Amino acid sequence: MPENKETLIPPIERTETSTRMVDLQSERIVSVPAEVKTWMRKIEEDPTITNNGNQQTNGDNDSIMQPIATTVTKITLPTTKKTFTGGFSQPTDNAWKWLTTFILRIIKKSKGNVKFKEE
Repeated sequence: MPENKETLIPPIERTETSTRMVDLQSERIVSVPAEVKTWMRKIEEDPTITNNGNQQTNGDNDSIMQPIATTVTKITLPTTKKTFTGGFSQPTDNAWKWLTTFILRIIKKSKGNVKFKEE
């Protein structure tokens, strides 16, 4: 029996590894040719992007920022207020408990701008 175990184990091959010291600071600096432009330089020099017809500019070529109007969205929840409040009294292995917890999260994220389904 021990002879069979010895024949099943493959021999371990040892490979010699060489260590080479590398100066990381000297290899880090790479010279880039002058004709290679960065992505930011390409965007700044692109006339289709910088001279957009939608931008209003004043005398010193500064863009005028327009404020974005905030809209309040009202979310209609798929449950009634009665089933929502009753879900908190359910045990944790019940799906209504987790649905109520998820709906509470939606209410908190929307800062109370929600509406329950009509009964």
